[in-house]
Amino acid sequence: MKKLMVIAALFGCLIVGTVFATAGGDYPPLKDGDLIFQTSTSSQSSAIIFATGSAFSHMGIIKNDNGAITVVEAAAKVKETPLKEWVNRGLLRRVAIYRDPRLTPEKARQLLSYSRTLYGKPYDLFFSFNNDAIYCSELPYLAYKAVGLDIGQTQKISALNIDNMTVRKLIQSRWQRDSECTERGYDFDQCSQYILNQSLVTPVSIANDPNLNMIYSNYSL
Repeated sequence: MKKLMVIAALFGCLIVGTVFATAGGDYPPLKDGDLIFQTSTSSQSSAIIFATGSAFSHMGIIKNDNGAITVVEAAAKVKETPLKEWVNRGLLRRVAIYRDPRLTPEKARQLLSYSRTLYGKPYDLFFSFNNDAIYCSELPYLAYKAVGLDIGQTQKISALNIDNMTVRKLIQSRWQRDSECTERGYDFDQCSQYILNQSLVTPVSIANDPNLNMIYSNYSL
């Protein structure tokens, strides 16, 4: 019950202060490798919010190409999206931006170079490290790891707040398309247990990494 009250409060905060939230855009100078978070308006966003207890349901990596800012993201596929378009796509245009002081310009260059090797890969509906698809927070997690930096904490899906109808419906709508389950001939109960035993990295676990510093936010939380 306490978790649900916290989540309800999150939704309440997201719908107040609209003028404050939509007045954003006055960002500090952004660097390659900065991490940007938002509240997605996708169909799965509410399930992610309920499961993680955080308003951060999508994220990406900042790329600054001589002042032309894009967000490298895992959406329908891994790709670059202009910053303004990315921000406008989120709920109330709220964003939070974090920076890792350990990320040197050379490491940032290598990080973006690694990210480019993932362009075109499909979005991972099953939030798994065990397939060729990529979900939003997996992308920066892997990119940072590729340059020797760990961000966020992996955890079992079962450790999230999954005991609610929103999350259960999401699993029910997708489990039959999970190749890892179909290859094993699992039924719904077996597949659900398999999914819940998998590890993932969430956007909020990355935002909470003690190595990261928030450099901008127009969230009221």
